[in-house]
Amino acid sequence: MRAACFNVFYRNHSQWDKFAVSSYPIQLEVSGPLAMYARPDTGGSPTSYPVPTWSAAKGLLESIAYLAQGEAWFHPTRVEICRPVGSIGGAVSFQRYAFNYGGPLRKDLNIKTGTGMQVFATAVANPCYRIYADIRGARGGSGRNPRHYLQNLFERRLKQGRCFKTPALGWSEFTCDYWGPFRPEWEVDDALDLEIPSMLSSVWDRAQDGAYVSRFAHDVRIEKGALVF
Repeated sequence: MRAACFNVFYRNHSQWDKFAVSSYPIQLEVSGPLAMYARPDTGGSPTSYPVPTWSAAKGLLESIAYLAQGEAWFHPTRVEICRPVGSIGGAVSFQRYAFNYGGPLRKDLNIKTGTGMQVFATAVANPCYRIYADIRGARGGSGRNPRHYLQNLFERRLKQGRCFKTPALGWSEFTCDYWGPFRPEWEVDDALDLEIPSMLSSVWDRAQDGAYVSRFAHDVRIEKGALVF
């Protein structure tokens, strides 16, 4: 798998290198009716990537638990595409989706008349993902260890069925119908192999409080249902 494109990108961020070693892994399973991780090259009629980008996976984890001061953060390492146990795999299902947009990018006539603009999109249908991540950040001293604290907070909230904000699969209206521990009725779709010529990896130059800098990885492969960042 050509995951090296992602790994080189993150190793080159010197601000993150000193936090590279982590012994605080976490994992999460999410699913829902629709998901949208829009490919920038699809423009005004967006089409979703088959899996969350690195930034989107990080955002999903942060919807469960989040430290506002940035002492520790989630670093996604792997995403797996799942299917119901015993079902036929090897493909990602997409679905057409339309909605009325009422924002500032409408045509002048729409804005003047107060009418919406219809937007068409292509979303992933009935997705289920398993996300793996390390917790990185300050190593802690004599006081609280922020990495351990964030890991404990994350796992406690999963056990309680709580979250920081409602988890969504990309667009905020695509809320999850499940988030929590891995379920036995789902399995990794090991029949699925895909190649993505260019994939958005991150939109910030740092894990916390970063500036906007979009980064792309090339020749990314999903092998046996898994994408390794």
